[in-house]
Amino acid sequence: MQLPEALQPWRHWLQWFAPQHLPLFADLLGRLNPVLGPLRGMQQGGVPEPDGVGDLQRRGPYERLLSSEWLLADEVPDEFMRRAVGGEHMFLAPQYRAREANRLIIVLFDAGPLQLGTARLVHIALLMLLARRAEEAGAQLRWGILQGAPVLHEFDSPAQLKRLLKARTYESVAPAHWQAWHEWLAAQGETVGECWVVGQRLPKDATQTCTHRVQVQRSLDGHSLSFELQAGSLRRVLLPMPDEGPAVQLLKGQFDDEVQAPPSKLARAVPRVALTLPPVISSAGNHVALRLLDESGMVVIKLPHKNQKKSLEVRRRLWGKHQRVLSTTFHHRSLGAVLSDNDSLTFWNIPGMATVDKPTREQLQLPPGTATFLPSVWLHSQNSVRVYLLDSQGRLAYWKARQLCRVADDVLSLVQVDPMTIAYVRSEGGQIVAYSGSADGLRANGHAVGSAEGVSQVLLAANFYWRQYCGGCALLTTQNGHQSWRVVTHESFPAKHEQIDLAPGWKAIGLHHAFGQGQLYSLVLLGPNQHSVGLYVEGQQRNLFTTSAPIARASFCPMSGLIAVLTTDRELLVYSVAERAMRLQVMCNHAPQLTQEGANA
Repeated sequence: MQLPEALQPWRHWLQWFAPQHLPLFADLLGRLNPVLGPLRGMQQGGVPEPDGVGDLQRRGPYERLLSSEWLLADEVPDEFMRRAVGGEHMFLAPQYRAREANRLIIVLFDAGPLQLGTARLVHIALLMLLARRAEEAGAQLRWGILQGAPVLHEFDSPAQLKRLLKARTYESVAPAHWQAWHEWLAAQGETVGECWVVGQRLPKDATQTCTHRVQVQRSLDGHSLSFELQAGSLRRVLLPMPDEGPAVQLLKGQFDDEVQAPPSKLARAVPRVALTLPPVISSAGNHVALRLLDESGMVVIKLPHKNQKKSLEVRRRLWGKHQRVLSTTFHHRSLGAVLSDNDSLTFWNIPGMATVDKPTREQLQLPPGTATFLPSVWLHSQNSVRVYLLDSQGRLAYWKARQLCRVADDVLSLVQVDPMTIAYVRSEGGQIVAYSGSADGLRANGHAVGSAEGVSQVLLAANFYWRQYCGGCALLTTQNGHQSWRVVTHESFPAKHEQIDLAPGWKAIGLHHAFGQGQLYSLVLLGPNQHSVGLYVEGQQRNLFTTSAPIARASFCPMSGLIAVLTTDRELLVYSVAERAMRLQVMCNHAPQLTQEGANA
């Protein structure tokens, strides 16, 4: 995101917001920043301690006057007085011992009824200002809620902003709240450089511990907000009321134009789902399936249209309780699965595929109960039906009718790249070689895309270029714990197009190819805090959306360009990279119904 020069100091935090929200924060940050004043707590213990003589100077108290000047007063009094009037006397300047700054800034917010509405936007702007203040001083910033239990939080992701906004209460700040915080802070034994309290009608005795007291209140005419800072002196600034549209979006926690379906129609529809398996996205981009927690099967959710008013379409697709799922895959809107039943494999809901004997471990390694689905692709042409599957040891095979056919070993990735084509890559002769195929057969000629040394993962982009040659991939190597991706596009093949070194903790889960947008390739990213989903595109890392609870499982579909994440609260979020919009946000935590809709044995 390109920011104007005036906003560059806060670019790290402003990248969490959509572009239309920047004018609102530009105004708030510009008005509040000059009011804050200099950082306190730069020397522990108050006054710096002298540590010997540092220099000579022409100003100072006469107890530090040079002894030679006093001799002049005894011998030539008139000259001594002349030098005094002319400012020519020399004084000793002490050398002060350097002291380390107090490296902790704490800000406590009033989340009560007097701070509801636009005052919360001032809280967000102040939090960003204090974050930069701490960063410049090499300090740490922690925040908490006055009405809540004494717990301090970091400020390292948009999820913390959502946490702040969700901490609403209808209880005003009482002296008991501050007393609890005062005692808790004293018990920590950590020296605080600055302690800010922010709200309205704050306890008067808070000044005993806090260094900054901020009162935020609406004017009587309702056209402005008053920001009053008491920190030694009193400073005050009037803030205009922001535009209602962006303000409401931000107060709801919609930092990135997230599109939400009506909660009243979605909340009762989706049963509980397991957190151990990732969402499965259809290649057409219109369905998402999740493993049911209380039943043997999947719940399939049809993604709503942008202006859809009817209830969300949810179906439960069940198989036998004795069967264990190894892999699931979509063909258009139909969900299929590979199920294990003792010594046999069943191709559930896949027409043209009969039950077969389970392969031996020497043929395929198909362990049940794994933490993720095995990669598989279901292709169907006029002449053939094939199910490709990649086992846990990197062995790729497919079934045609009842026949198992081994394809290759040392396979790193298998992806459907267009409705009739798969692509896979394997390590071969010290090189990473990419191949493609269809329901009617595999192409014998591969395309070497780079050295295999140190490569542990390969992401494939989806496009029609794979029908003839390499359609684009990204090769992962790890350097000092950081992910480094070597991107090869259909235009740069076989040479490297770009080297992307991700920030610590960030990891890529997909490679997206955007048609009609300058043929852009971008990496889909998960943040280190398990709350953020981002995109690395055109040399910049951008935040797409955040979650209120940590992300338990995440999936990306290269064909549809959809990201589906499941949080620890069993909230499903489906985001379209192409549209830069949230397609679905729904809770999947309701008890199972008694009837079995769409059951399949």
